[in-house]
Amino acid sequence: MKPENYFNKYHCIYGISYKYEFGEWHGYSTKFDNLEKAYDWLYTEEYDFRTRELVSKTRAKEYSFIHSWQL
Repeated sequence: MKPENYFNKYHCIYGISYKYEFGEWHGYSTKFDNLEKAYDWLYTEEYDFRTRELVSKTRAKEYSFIHSWQL
C-alpha cells in the first residue's frame, strides 16, 4: 500500500510505533488527517529507537499489542 493512495481514498492514515523489549511488545498508534504531518511523524526519531510505519486502519488493528487509542 502506498500511503498517498490510502490517504487520498480515506482522507486519513494511521501511524504505528512499536518496539520489542524485555520479552514484550510495546507500542502505540495514532491517526493523521494530514499526510504531511504523518510523514513528519514517520521520519522523526523517537528517543528509544522504535519502529514506525504508516499503515491502514485494518493493519493497525492487527497489532493487538499496541494501545490503539485513536482507532
